[in-house]
Amino acid sequence: MRKKIYKAALPIAVMLALTACSQAEEPETAEAAGTTAATSGAMNEEQASATEEIAPEDFTGSVMLYTSSSDDYMTDIAMMFNEKYPNIEFEYYRSGTEEVVSKILTEEKSSGVQCDVIMLADTPTFEMFKEDGMLMKYDYPEVDMMYEEFVDPDHMYFGTAVASTGIVYNTNLVTEAPTSLSVFTDPANANNCVMPSPLYSGTAAYNLGVYTRTDGLGWDFYQQMKDNGMQVVNGNGGVIDAVANGEKAYGMCLDTDTNVAINNGSPLGFAYPEEGCSSICDPIAIIEGTENEEAAKIFVDFMLSKEVREFASENYFKTAPRKDVEPQEGILSIDERTIISVDPKELNETKEQDKEAFDTMYNG
Repeated sequence: MRKKIYKAALPIAVMLALTACSQAEEPETAEAAGTTAATSGAMNEEQASATEEIAPEDFTGSVMLYTSSSDDYMTDIAMMFNEKYPNIEFEYYRSGTEEVVSKILTEEKSSGVQCDVIMLADTPTFEMFKEDGMLMKYDYPEVDMMYEEFVDPDHMYFGTAVASTGIVYNTNLVTEAPTSLSVFTDPANANNCVMPSPLYSGTAAYNLGVYTRTDGLGWDFYQQMKDNGMQVVNGNGGVIDAVANGEKAYGMCLDTDTNVAINNGSPLGFAYPEEGCSSICDPIAIIEGTENEEAAKIFVDFMLSKEVREFASENYFKTAPRKDVEPQEGILSIDERTIISVDPKELNETKEQDKEAFDTMYNG
């Protein structure tokens, strides 16, 4: 097993703007507002803010994000946010999901969580934060444009990008594209497969919870992969490197990471397994009690917007959980995928047990 890799981007300060959406005053007339009051003439905050034409550069404030998203992606996001909101100071800290979670829980027990927004890989993690009262409810104005399955019913968190786990393979070593997860347990592929560790990767931890509760897979699937010489590395990036370099022929990896590597010239292919896909959605949420609530709302709106989701789809092959954004050519749409899912509350309750069982199985 490779040594654990800890990556953290230096905080990037970006001057941005702060929205006064929730504090917008009610227009003097319905005509000026472009709408009419349905009852007594009173407007809720979202309706009022929609009537205001406020230039992004008029907003000021700051927002700190903790995330597990890649450095390249976050560099682009920071640049876009800076351009749109030049007077809001934006910083972020990134690492693997499990390490970011550890940082948040440690801070919460001491001086308090030091970020305003979190954006990590999987929903069970957000269910944990939600259960602990750490997330703020937010009624995202364009929630109707999102697929319902990627929106928390209580509006505590929202999916930003749907990524499905499947099979990455080296096209120089493999002549026929695989179709099933059994490629990882086939004796013909002994010692020739690699996957990310659930002890480091939030995606892998989510996969573990889903696959071990899926008929035809279960814990037997993980034992069979181990018996077949499955190599375990920290994250999806390590899987991509091992398969692209020809160290391994097959890997368990996300479609997003694979397609980025393919676009960059790596000799890789990707297959959605016939058993179905374990899929994450990179949820985003605002920390309860943040002192930068308005800036946090602006950043969440920005990340969920059609503009940013189209950018993420075109440049990072991230499938948008919005109904008005099409995936890149060759990538299955959300409606076309067979997505394996388990109640995130159940996954949250059993996550640590699952990781301990995996650790015992593979390292014990």
